[in-house]
Amino acid sequence: MRLGMVFFGFASGIAVAAGVFAFIAAIGLIPRMAKRTQTQKWIPFYEDVTVLGGLFGTTAMFVEYRLPSWKWLVAAFGLLTGIFIGILAMALTEVLNVMPVMMRRLRLTKGLQWLIVFFALGKVAGALLYFLIEGFYVL
Repeated sequence: MRLGMVFFGFASGIAVAAGVFAFIAAIGLIPRMAKRTQTQKWIPFYEDVTVLGGLFGTTAMFVEYRLPSWKWLVAAFGLLTGIFIGILAMALTEVLNVMPVMMRRLRLTKGLQWLIVFFALGKVAGALLYFLIEGFYVL
């Protein structure tokens, strides 16, 4: 019985990870960001690091890694994670053409840059409330 549950859990994890990486590949996140930063020659490296990050994140669920918790390291990790999530969200909206549809429906003719800035500020405010107010999350 336990062996079957282990197999089922492992297979489910593989399926979810494959879906996440297929999603990242389908929206062309890595080549798109490499093109914007003029670093196309580093695309294979970026892809390898993305896969290694996924593997590290997966194993971190089961293996208790002891990493130094220097404040600057934690801050850098949070910043880089936020940048990745923001890039992923913007790439998805770009692929799905969400912004032009929203602009037409809301009849906005100017101010798209301000709309994006306030989306980002709202995300920052929500994250600050979540992490700074006691009781929003439990470690």
